[in-house]
Amino acid sequence: MKKQILEEKLFCCEFKSEISYAEFINELLAATDLHCCVQTNIDTNDTTYTAYSDSESEINKIESFLINKINEWKDYDVKCTNPTIFDIKKEDWTEVWKRYFKIQKITPNLVIKASWLEYDRVGDEKIIEIDPGMSFGTGSHETTQFCMKAIESLAKTDYSSLIDAGCGSGVLTIAAKMFGFKPIYAFDYDEDSIESSKDNFERNSVNLEEIDICAADIAEYEPHRTFDIVIANIISQILTKNSEKLLSWIRPGGCLVLAGILRTEYDKFRNLFITNDTVEIFSHTERDWTGGVFYKKLHKDDNRTFNIFNNFE
Repeated sequence: MKKQILEEKLFCCEFKSEISYAEFINELLAATDLHCCVQTNIDTNDTTYTAYSDSESEINKIESFLINKINEWKDYDVKCTNPTIFDIKKEDWTEVWKRYFKIQKITPNLVIKASWLEYDRVGDEKIIEIDPGMSFGTGSHETTQFCMKAIESLAKTDYSSLIDAGCGSGVLTIAAKMFGFKPIYAFDYDEDSIESSKDNFERNSVNLEEIDICAADIAEYEPHRTFDIVIANIISQILTKNSEKLLSWIRPGGCLVLAGILRTEYDKFRNLFITNDTVEIFSHTERDWTGGVFYKKLHKDDNRTFNIFNNFE
């Protein structure tokens, strides 16, 4: 989902799906050369995908491409509406995608707001301000919220170092910084995501020099250290292929936070991350998604308990 210079008129091809399919579709579209806007509407429980181009002939090709893809996705039981084409003036574009975003109150202590929305802080709330650009979200998805609640919970421990695998807009990295984690590493395969993250770091007064961030594919990324906490909010297919690598990034006594897993797949999925020295300590289901937290034991008789996940109520 690459950015481009917009002309006076845009041609758009749009389709919708239920929110539960968002992570799957986002990853598949991100692997293409389409220029897309992704808009989530909690009230209607759907996500709108709008591919755009300044060429009418190109948008017709995009429509055919999406029709084929949507038919292929039916094999994965992913249901989408048929794509439709329309055009819009350049100056009206921002209003198309801005209208979907609302204030996200993640926990009593953590709020996410889009940069164009007004919000008055209550007490000691941590407020993350995100500008998603044309391709990046504002933390509304259940998987992102699971990770943010886990970060807040794990901040109550003595953990300090953290890596955000698949950082997207940088919202989890920002949350980790606000809750005092240090050092923090982050990466994403999409260079546009890295630029979006850096913009949002600056917007939230996060010093770029304090975050080790780069564009990299998870299969090739090597942080050359281990972490107290590894956060991976990535679709389950990618998590499955890289389970051993993710586990190797956790220091003994540390935790792995996983999201992007459909609840119907979780029981089968979790077994990949339960090993001789790694145990599941917490899981939570919200709508169609389940996330899990896994603990790497210091030694075989390590029975540490965690009574910190009360913000998932």
